[in-house]
Amino acid sequence: MDFTLTPEQLLIKDSVARYAAGEHAGTEKWPQFAELGWLAIGAPDELGGFGGPLETLILMEQFGRGLVVSPYLSQVVLAGTLLRAAKRDDLLGSLVEGEARYTVAYEEPHSRYDPSLVATTAVRDGDSYVLRGAKVRVLDAATATTIIVSARTGDEVSLFALPAGAENLELVPYATEDGHDAGDVRLDGVRVDGSAMIGEFGEGLSLLGLALDHATAALCAEGLGLMALMLEATVQYTKQRQQFGVPISSFQVLQHRMAEMFIEVELARSMAFLAAMTLDEQHDDPVARARGVSAAKVQIAKSGRFVGQSAIQLHGGIGMSEEYKVGHYFKRMTIVERLLGDADYHLGRYLASQDTKAKIPANATVA
Repeated sequence: MDFTLTPEQLLIKDSVARYAAGEHAGTEKWPQFAELGWLAIGAPDELGGFGGPLETLILMEQFGRGLVVSPYLSQVVLAGTLLRAAKRDDLLGSLVEGEARYTVAYEEPHSRYDPSLVATTAVRDGDSYVLRGAKVRVLDAATATTIIVSARTGDEVSLFALPAGAENLELVPYATEDGHDAGDVRLDGVRVDGSAMIGEFGEGLSLLGLALDHATAALCAEGLGLMALMLEATVQYTKQRQQFGVPISSFQVLQHRMAEMFIEVELARSMAFLAAMTLDEQHDDPVARARGVSAAKVQIAKSGRFVGQSAIQLHGGIGMSEEYKVGHYFKRMTIVERLLGDADYHLGRYLASQDTKAKIPANATVA
């Protein structure tokens, strides 16, 4: 697998790395994202877009290294991919310009990562639809101007774009433990025009599947950045920390542990690139996408846990302190491990993609 970046990709990497190394407290940097062109990654050429999954990987890896708290994953990768697949260039253009912010509400209280388990309903009433139901864990809902909601339209699932301030829409935002935000949404008779439907009638699950695969691959890239930084911080710390008059990095048992951490990071790197390349080359094959993306997510979860726990252990007490960065990286890595499907979910999905005739539930737990 060739990890060599093109000159254009190196420019993206350098610009994002410089940003990630500075102050990046929150979403007030959004206009800067638009000015730098990051909101246009993956968008059509006619909207000024460029690049694709590999460029998204480069950006998200650097975001992980810098522990950047940003709604980029949910509002650009997830929502942006969905709008692009639905050919809604009118909405996508406002996202690229930084004028509008979109988030996707697809999880429900008992769906357990599976986007097909939808109880929210959209009932046709003349030229309008009336939506009722509840969504949970809507990522970065507090800053979104539009919420894209999945709802059952008869036997099918469709998507609708709802203004965040729509009548009878209740949003309960809350902070997550890693500095991001999420929210629960309740729809109690929200009425929208038929033009609010995203994509064709009943196309919701296919659009969501594509968008979630892109977002999961981007999340794998962020996890790679988190792991790489934790490894580097651990190596640097063990060179400085002394015991018995010598750096603890000279102890063979610690060298072995850091070598194992390095191996896990490189395994994660290979799988993150595999996921991005699968999306790039097998864009229209949902089975191939599921296989590549879910395999990467399983490896990222496994490697991330090992690297994070090892980094905390080798740092000792300081690794658990609020003032030191490694603990914050491991906290975000723990969220990444479970976000958009944990290892059990993706292992079950991978097995199902290996045999498309197998009746394996999407949210199966595999020992």
